[in-house]
Amino acid sequence: MKLKIQKMEELKALQAEVRRREAERLRRIDVFGLLDYTPTARQQLFHDAEEFAVLMGGAAGGGKSKALTMEAIRACVRYPGIRVGAFRRTYGELKESLLAELAAVGYAGALGASWNGTEYELRFPNGSLLMFRYAESLKDSTRRQGGQYQLLMFDELTLTPPDVVAFLESRLRTGRGDVPVIGVRAGTNPGGPGHGTVKQRYVDATGYGQRVVIDERGRTVRFIPSKLTDNPHINPEYADDLKALPDKLRRAFLDGDWDSFMGQALSEWRHDRHTIAPIALPASWRRYVGIDWGYTAPWCVLWAAVDEDGRVWFYRELYATQVGEAEQARRILAAEGSDEQVAARYADDSMWATRGDAQAVADVYGQHGVPLTPAGKGPGSRLSGLQRWHSYLAEAPACPHHRAQGWETCPKVHVFTTCANLIRTLPVLPHAMSGNPEDVDTNAEDHAYDAGRYLLINLGGGARFHFPAPDPVAPVLDPNATSSNRPVPAVPSIGSFPILTGGDPWAL
Repeated sequence: MKLKIQKMEELKALQAEVRRREAERLRRIDVFGLLDYTPTARQQLFHDAEEFAVLMGGAAGGGKSKALTMEAIRACVRYPGIRVGAFRRTYGELKESLLAELAAVGYAGALGASWNGTEYELRFPNGSLLMFRYAESLKDSTRRQGGQYQLLMFDELTLTPPDVVAFLESRLRTGRGDVPVIGVRAGTNPGGPGHGTVKQRYVDATGYGQRVVIDERGRTVRFIPSKLTDNPHINPEYADDLKALPDKLRRAFLDGDWDSFMGQALSEWRHDRHTIAPIALPASWRRYVGIDWGYTAPWCVLWAAVDEDGRVWFYRELYATQVGEAEQARRILAAEGSDEQVAARYADDSMWATRGDAQAVADVYGQHGVPLTPAGKGPGSRLSGLQRWHSYLAEAPACPHHRAQGWETCPKVHVFTTCANLIRTLPVLPHAMSGNPEDVDTNAEDHAYDAGRYLLINLGGGARFHFPAPDPVAPVLDPNATSSNRPVPAVPSIGSFPILTGGDPWAL
């Protein structure tokens, strides 16, 4: 009996060694060469990535679908017995993207793979399986509840609802020690129901691809920006077609702009123009605060300084949940310190409402040394607030800071990079899907937007600009001319913006 057990153990060890050697041999196979695939520089970055979750995203035409298909095939060859799930919303979309790329390389026949067109599955001689599946809703994804994958591929990740993606990621597991869990590989353009979630996880968290981050579960996350110019095989007509798209689609598909998508409420936002690294702000600039109340939902406080021309510089934020009103007041005072002078703190009107026997939130704030001023949420204030955001996000003559960098114009509002949640949520805020379509979607994460809205709506009509007027050439006036035909001196201007020679830029 002992001899039999020993022989079985030796056989298992021998089989494990054979599998190890075979796996090592397969890893050395030039999969891409056999499929006549030469990656672009950007695609090669994607193939070389070893992080758990990797997204190649941005402009259309960057070769994302091709890279995903090739990466899935290579993983199936490298890791015998692996199960790979490749997903899009519908089979129709799969046929036009990943399956089209698979057909273009002969269904990996050069690697001995066999295609089952009924099941949409590609099987490999080493036992690996590449499965193409649709998942448009959570109901669709739960059909995979009993399955397991070691690698998930998502083409057009932002088009898949976030709850569907989260459920499918829960299927990443392995029951064999020799079959590793690789993680998630995805490609996408901006826009779609998952835009905000994808942007937060991959784009914002990594600083637009500047660094690799570790998420709350300890998994590494990487973003690889993709541009149309990355792909030398794209025909010029395709680029011309993208240039002819409406503005929001053009910015998303041609420029790979993650701050633009259809249904976007604040399409003026540009990350590279509206955000700024913290700089010293003159103490003479007036300081204001906007506060959006919340306990279970996020509570947001924004601080802003207003310069001589009426531009607004958001320089600090607090953003948290489950913080009581007394502690909120303490945190505000701690953030401001003893030297900072705040002209007014404009707060959500609901903070003055009484709730049973509890004191009004505004009263508690006041008792802790943080007096508030109601923002004034009257009829029409929501649309006025949205319009005020539009006005301040617009361009105007450049401030001294940006003139020194060679800019001719800059936005009327600047946001320090320390205001991470304002930067994260403002550009992805959509228009309302129900109710007034001109309003923002109140079911979205609008807390920083509201805090800023309360502040901006109370600053008057917007920024005004004071510049030294150029020396005008005095017109020669005919003393005998009537008033109706006297020439009127032109109003001095810079870049079509009239120069103001006096007045208070903060005046209502």
